[in-house]
Amino acid sequence: MLNSRKQRIRQRFSRAAITYDAHAETQKDLAARLLREIPASSNPKNILEIGCGTGYFTVLLAERFPEARITALDFAEGMVQQARKRLGDKGNVSVLCEDGERFLVVCPGTFDLICANSTLQWFDDLGAALGQIGRLLSTKGCFVGALFGPRTFSELGQGLSQVFGHEVQLPPQGFPGGEKLEVMLEGIFSRFAVQEESRIKNYCSLLDLLDHIRKTGTGGGQLPGALTRGRLRQLDAWFQTIHGGYPATYQAFVVRGEK
Repeated sequence: MLNSRKQRIRQRFSRAAITYDAHAETQKDLAARLLREIPASSNPKNILEIGCGTGYFTVLLAERFPEARITALDFAEGMVQQARKRLGDKGNVSVLCEDGERFLVVCPGTFDLICANSTLQWFDDLGAALGQIGRLLSTKGCFVGALFGPRTFSELGQGLSQVFGHEVQLPPQGFPGGEKLEVMLEGIFSRFAVQEESRIKNYCSLLDLLDHIRKTGTGGGQLPGALTRGRLRQLDAWFQTIHGGYPATYQAFVVRGEK
């Protein structure tokens, strides 16, 4: 049974499944980055992907490793439906509607490669999940993952705090930074690396920025619900005054761990 926070996140991503691919440019770029992070000599027989979304990265994995057996998980029903449509011709891929944290705990098997793109930052206990990932890796197995960091959507958080007159905590502010990730990885992997990949994307309007968040589900179900027209006008004016536009920071950490 998912807690209320995870229920909100799942519902948000499930509703965004139809529009996700058209708007998730950063997540697609991170998928390509993760593919390059997998060692060139790697020849995995069993692959686990945690948080497969619509299956974009899953297709890249299936094309690179056509002989591998791939298990792809996502806990949002809408995402799973889209992934199954996309991967219908991939006989070596199984798409499961599963909560990644629960699956890691109960899974009895091992995997040569475990991947997670833009997913693990939503977990309740990331440290414990990374420990389970280490447990499930086969000898000489490899983990590659991309996680959004705490500076993601920092401009929006600052603007909302100004408009509401108190600090507004957006979900990314609770995501771990690079140093915290390194501490978590120590003792789990014999070799690991954490690399930051950050960018600023400029949107045409405030509504364009908010629409992007809605259509990708990346608000995590926790954007303020009291954004009246008046507050939207104030927020728009704040962005124009402070930034002269509508920027959004996307901070991500690319992680690789090896047994």
